[in-house]
Amino acid sequence: MMRFALTLGVLFSLLGESQAQVGVYSASGSWVHVKVRSKNPASASNRLFTENFTDNRNRWLIGRRGAYGYDMSQNAYHIYKQADDSPTSAFSYVSIPTALNLNKLDTFMVQVDLAGPGGIIPDAGLLIGVKDSLNYCHFRINNKNQVSVKYVINGLSYTIYMRGDYVPAGIPLSTTKNTLTVRKKGEQIHFYLNGREIPTSPYQFRQYQGNGVGFVSMTDGTQFQNLTVSAGAGPR
Repeated sequence: MMRFALTLGVLFSLLGESQAQVGVYSASGSWVHVKVRSKNPASASNRLFTENFTDNRNRWLIGRRGAYGYDMSQNAYHIYKQADDSPTSAFSYVSIPTALNLNKLDTFMVQVDLAGPGGIIPDAGLLIGVKDSLNYCHFRINNKNQVSVKYVINGLSYTIYMRGDYVPAGIPLSTTKNTLTVRKKGEQIHFYLNGREIPTSPYQFRQYQGNGVGFVSMTDGTQFQNLTVSAGAGPR
Protein backbone atom coordinates (compact mmCIF):
# COMPACT_ATOMS: atom_id res chain seq x y z
CA MET A 1 0.00 0.00 0.00
CA MET A 2 2.83 2.37 0.88
CA ARG A 3 4.57 1.55 -2.45
CA PHE A 4 1.32 2.26 -4.37
CA ALA A 5 0.95 5.68 -2.66
CA LEU A 6 4.54 6.60 -3.46
CA THR A 7 4.04 5.60 -7.10
CA LEU A 8 0.90 7.77 -7.36
CA GLY A 9 2.77 10.69 -5.79
CA VAL A 10 5.57 10.44 -8.32
CA LEU A 11 3.09 10.26 -11.21
CA PHE A 12 1.16 13.35 -10.04
CA SER A 13 4.45 15.21 -9.50
CA LEU A 14 5.59 14.44 -13.04
CA LEU A 15 2.21 15.44 -14.48
CA GLY A 16 2.27 18.76 -12.64
CA GLU A 17 5.85 19.39 -13.77
CA SER A 18 5.00 18.74 -17.44
CA GLN A 19 2.04 21.16 -17.26
CA ALA A 20 4.20 23.81 -15.65
CA GLN A 21 6.74 23.50 -18.44
CA VAL A 22 4.45 24.67 -21.22
CA GLY A 23 6.38 27.35 -23.10
CA VAL A 24 9.83 25.92 -22.31
CA TYR A 25 12.10 23.59 -24.20
CA SER A 26 15.31 21.68 -23.62
CA ALA A 27 18.20 22.78 -25.78
CA SER A 28 20.94 20.63 -24.26
CA GLY A 29 19.55 18.72 -21.33
CA SER A 30 18.68 21.78 -19.24
CA TRP A 31 15.36 23.63 -19.43
CA VAL A 32 15.46 27.03 -21.14
CA HIS A 33 12.63 29.52 -20.78
CA VAL A 34 11.42 30.95 -24.09
CA LYS A 35 9.48 34.18 -24.22
CA VAL A 36 7.35 33.88 -27.34
CA ARG A 37 6.75 37.18 -29.10
CA SER A 38 3.08 37.78 -29.71
CA LYS A 39 1.88 37.80 -33.30
CA ASN A 40 -0.96 40.12 -32.45
CA PRO A 41 -1.56 42.33 -35.52
CA ALA A 42 -2.14 45.31 -33.24
CA SER A 43 1.45 45.05 -32.01
CA ALA A 44 2.78 45.12 -35.56
CA SER A 45 0.58 48.08 -36.45
CA ASN A 46 2.12 50.09 -33.62
CA ARG A 47 5.37 50.05 -35.61
CA LEU A 48 3.71 51.53 -38.68
CA PHE A 49 1.82 54.80 -39.13
CA THR A 50 0.06 55.32 -42.45
CA GLU A 51 -2.17 58.16 -43.56
CA ASN A 52 -4.21 57.96 -46.76
CA PHE A 53 -6.43 60.96 -45.91
CA THR A 54 -9.74 59.18 -46.41
CA ASP A 55 -10.91 60.67 -43.11
CA ASN A 56 -9.56 62.86 -40.33
CA ARG A 57 -9.09 60.25 -37.63
CA ASN A 58 -5.62 61.64 -36.89
CA ARG A 59 -6.96 65.19 -36.38
CA TRP A 60 -5.15 67.17 -39.02
CA LEU A 61 -5.70 70.90 -39.10
CA ILE A 62 -8.83 71.71 -41.13
CA GLY A 63 -10.25 75.11 -42.07
CA ARG A 64 -8.63 78.50 -42.29
CA ARG A 65 -5.77 79.41 -39.99
CA GLY A 66 -4.03 82.71 -40.64
CA ALA A 67 -3.00 83.11 -44.26
CA TYR A 68 -3.76 79.48 -45.23
CA GLY A 69 -6.66 77.10 -45.58
CA TYR A 70 -6.42 73.37 -44.91
CA ASP A 71 -8.66 70.69 -46.41
CA MET A 72 -8.85 66.93 -46.87
CA SER A 73 -10.46 65.40 -49.96
CA GLN A 74 -9.87 62.82 -52.70
CA ASN A 75 -7.36 60.91 -50.55
CA ALA A 76 -5.11 63.95 -50.17
CA TYR A 77 -4.37 66.76 -47.73
CA HIS A 78 -4.57 70.19 -49.39
CA ILE A 79 -3.09 73.53 -48.39
CA TYR A 80 -4.46 76.72 -49.95
CA LYS A 81 -2.99 80.18 -49.72
CA GLN A 82 -5.57 82.76 -48.64
CA ALA A 83 -3.26 85.80 -48.68
CA ASP A 84 -0.93 86.16 -51.68
CA ASP A 85 1.52 88.44 -49.91
CA SER A 86 2.02 86.25 -46.82
CA PRO A 87 5.75 85.76 -46.06
CA THR A 88 5.07 82.82 -43.74
CA SER A 89 4.73 79.13 -44.53
CA ALA A 90 1.75 76.92 -43.83
CA PHE A 91 2.53 74.46 -41.04
CA SER A 92 0.47 71.40 -40.13
CA TYR A 93 1.45 68.30 -38.17
CA VAL A 94 0.14 65.45 -36.00
CA SER A 95 1.70 63.30 -33.30
CA ILE A 96 2.55 59.69 -34.11
CA PRO A 97 2.32 56.65 -31.77
CA THR A 98 4.83 56.46 -28.92
CA ALA A 99 5.89 53.02 -30.23
CA LEU A 100 7.33 54.99 -33.16
CA ASN A 101 9.50 57.29 -31.07
CA LEU A 102 11.89 58.61 -33.71
CA ASN A 103 14.59 59.39 -31.16
CA LYS A 104 14.67 55.81 -29.88
CA LEU A 105 14.48 53.87 -33.14
CA ASP A 106 17.78 52.68 -34.63
CA THR A 107 16.19 52.67 -38.08
CA PHE A 108 13.08 54.41 -39.37
CA MET A 109 11.54 55.77 -42.56
CA VAL A 110 9.22 58.75 -43.12
CA GLN A 111 7.85 59.27 -46.62
CA VAL A 112 5.23 61.35 -48.45
CA ASP A 113 4.17 62.17 -52.01
CA LEU A 114 3.53 65.84 -52.81
CA ALA A 115 2.37 67.79 -55.83
CA GLY A 116 1.49 71.32 -56.84
CA PRO A 117 -1.46 72.56 -58.89
CA GLY A 118 -1.41 72.51 -62.69
CA GLY A 119 2.09 71.11 -63.13
CA ILE A 120 3.69 73.56 -60.70
CA ILE A 121 6.50 72.26 -58.49
CA PRO A 122 5.53 73.58 -55.06
CA ASP A 123 7.67 75.26 -52.43
CA ALA A 124 6.73 72.64 -49.87
CA GLY A 125 7.97 69.68 -47.93
CA LEU A 126 7.95 67.21 -45.08
CA LEU A 127 8.20 67.94 -41.35
CA ILE A 128 9.66 65.41 -38.88
CA GLY A 129 10.54 65.46 -35.18
CA VAL A 130 7.99 68.23 -34.62
CA LYS A 131 7.31 69.60 -31.17
CA ASP A 132 5.72 72.85 -32.33
CA SER A 133 6.25 75.58 -34.93
CA LEU A 134 9.56 76.53 -33.29
CA ASN A 135 11.03 73.02 -32.99
CA TYR A 136 11.19 70.71 -36.00
CA CYS A 137 13.21 69.42 -38.95
CA HIS A 138 12.10 70.01 -42.54
CA PHE A 139 12.94 68.45 -45.90
CA ARG A 140 11.72 70.80 -48.58
CA ILE A 141 11.77 71.41 -52.35
CA ASN A 142 11.03 74.42 -54.59
CA ASN A 143 10.35 75.17 -58.25
CA LYS A 144 14.01 76.03 -58.89
CA ASN A 145 14.98 72.36 -58.65
CA GLN A 146 16.43 72.92 -55.18
CA VAL A 147 16.18 71.20 -51.82
CA SER A 148 16.48 72.39 -48.24
CA VAL A 149 17.12 70.45 -45.03
CA LYS A 150 16.70 72.42 -41.84
CA TYR A 151 16.87 71.62 -38.12
CA VAL A 152 15.22 74.21 -35.85
CA ILE A 153 15.30 74.50 -32.05
CA ASN A 154 13.40 77.29 -30.32
CA GLY A 155 13.04 79.07 -33.64
CA LEU A 156 16.78 79.07 -34.36
CA SER A 157 18.76 77.00 -36.86
CA TYR A 158 22.40 75.93 -36.77
CA THR A 159 25.03 77.81 -38.78
CA ILE A 160 26.56 74.55 -40.03
CA TYR A 161 24.25 71.60 -39.33
CA MET A 162 21.10 71.41 -41.49
CA ARG A 163 21.10 75.19 -41.84
CA GLY A 164 18.21 75.26 -44.33
CA ASP A 165 19.89 76.81 -47.37
CA TYR A 166 18.36 75.84 -50.70
CA VAL A 167 20.93 73.94 -52.76
CA PRO A 168 20.73 72.15 -56.16
CA ALA A 169 18.77 68.93 -55.80
CA GLY A 170 21.08 67.06 -58.16
CA ILE A 171 17.96 65.12 -59.15
CA PRO A 172 15.26 66.22 -61.63
CA LEU A 173 12.05 67.29 -59.92
CA SER A 174 8.75 66.18 -61.42
CA THR A 175 5.89 68.53 -62.34
CA THR A 176 3.35 65.83 -61.46
CA LYS A 177 4.51 64.22 -58.18
CA ASN A 178 7.63 64.15 -56.02
CA THR A 179 8.35 61.65 -53.27
CA LEU A 180 10.30 62.81 -50.22
CA THR A 181 11.85 60.12 -48.03
CA VAL A 182 13.82 60.40 -44.80
CA ARG A 183 15.63 57.34 -43.43
CA LYS A 184 17.59 56.97 -40.22
CA LYS A 185 20.21 54.23 -40.27
CA GLY A 186 22.12 53.95 -37.01
CA GLU A 187 23.77 57.27 -36.27
CA GLN A 188 23.09 58.81 -39.69
CA ILE A 189 19.98 60.24 -41.31
CA HIS A 190 19.51 60.17 -45.08
CA PHE A 191 17.30 62.27 -47.37
CA TYR A 192 15.98 60.99 -50.69
CA LEU A 193 14.12 62.70 -53.52
CA ASN A 194 12.25 60.38 -55.88
CA GLY A 195 14.28 57.43 -54.67
CA ARG A 196 17.71 59.07 -55.01
CA GLU A 197 19.80 60.48 -52.20
CA ILE A 198 20.32 64.24 -52.35
CA PRO A 199 23.93 65.55 -52.62
CA THR A 200 24.17 66.94 -49.07
CA SER A 201 22.94 63.70 -47.45
CA PRO A 202 23.62 61.95 -45.09
CA TYR A 203 23.86 63.92 -41.86
CA GLN A 204 24.74 62.89 -38.33
CA PHE A 205 21.50 62.19 -36.47
CA ARG A 206 20.61 64.58 -33.65
CA GLN A 207 17.76 64.13 -31.21
CA TYR A 208 14.47 65.77 -32.15
CA GLN A 209 12.56 68.01 -29.76
CA GLY A 210 9.24 66.30 -30.53
CA ASN A 211 7.68 63.29 -32.24
CA GLY A 212 5.29 64.83 -34.74
CA VAL A 213 5.24 64.58 -38.53
CA GLY A 214 3.58 66.91 -40.97
CA PHE A 215 3.86 69.33 -43.85
CA VAL A 216 5.08 72.81 -44.72
CA SER A 217 4.14 74.83 -47.81
CA MET A 218 4.13 78.29 -49.35
CA THR A 219 2.41 77.29 -52.61
CA ASP A 220 -1.32 77.63 -53.11
CA GLY A 221 -2.94 74.26 -53.85
CA THR A 222 -0.16 71.98 -52.61
CA GLN A 223 -1.39 68.45 -51.94
CA PHE A 224 0.13 65.63 -49.89
CA GLN A 225 -0.61 61.91 -50.20
CA ASN A 226 0.51 58.51 -48.91
CA LEU A 227 2.24 59.53 -45.69
CA THR A 228 4.09 56.62 -44.09
CA VAL A 229 6.16 56.35 -40.92
CA SER A 230 7.69 52.97 -40.16
CA ALA A 231 10.23 51.37 -37.89
CA GLY A 232 12.85 49.86 -40.15
CA ALA A 233 13.95 50.79 -43.66
CA GLY A 234 10.42 50.85 -45.07
CA PRO A 235 8.94 49.36 -48.23
CA ARG A 236 10.74 51.56 -50.81
